[in-house]
Amino acid sequence: MSGTEQHLDEGKILDVLSLEKDVDGFHPLNMGNLAMRGREPLFIPCTPKGCIELLLGSGVDIIGKKAVVIGRSNIVGLPASLLLQRHHATVSTVHALTKNPEQITREADVVVTAAGIPNLVRGNWLKPGAVVIDVGTYPIEDSSSEHGYRLVGDVCYEEAMMVASAITPVPGGVGPMTIAMLLLNTLNSAKRAFNFT
Repeated sequence: MSGTEQHLDEGKILDVLSLEKDVDGFHPLNMGNLAMRGREPLFIPCTPKGCIELLLGSGVDIIGKKAVVIGRSNIVGLPASLLLQRHHATVSTVHALTKNPEQITREADVVVTAAGIPNLVRGNWLKPGAVVIDVGTYPIEDSSSEHGYRLVGDVCYEEAMMVASAITPVPGGVGPMTIAMLLLNTLNSAKRAFNFT
């Protein structure tokens, strides 16, 4: 949270939010149901849901594959790990305290990164042919750009392009999918509220 939002208690806000209106998918019951086999959340967090839709829509086989999620936030990392598990991937999570993150990531067939560190993942972190979903978006000063900056992700795109079989661009990759999933969740919420099938 930014400085102006630090007085807000995220837990209290989520506790009073109506489960039926939690189109972001962050309510503890939605997250808990996502984690449990045989249970279905009313809503799945939008960015991780968009990542999985990108993989499935692109014909990427997830079943039985090794997946690494870099980052473990409640908004992206944790639900992305849970969704990959639901699709029968073998999932490892890499975070700030992980020893040898490059080595662990290099074993993955699928990499989803939401670390919050521009250009963290270099080409030598990736297994040849890996599929990379880059959730990060960071403005970097660039005087040659019209706005004085350009956007980069967690992955060094130029290096990853030489190794990966597919990689999402920044901008224009995961962001539009997040918006699409939010709209889908909102539509489903309205349909449920008005008993539309």
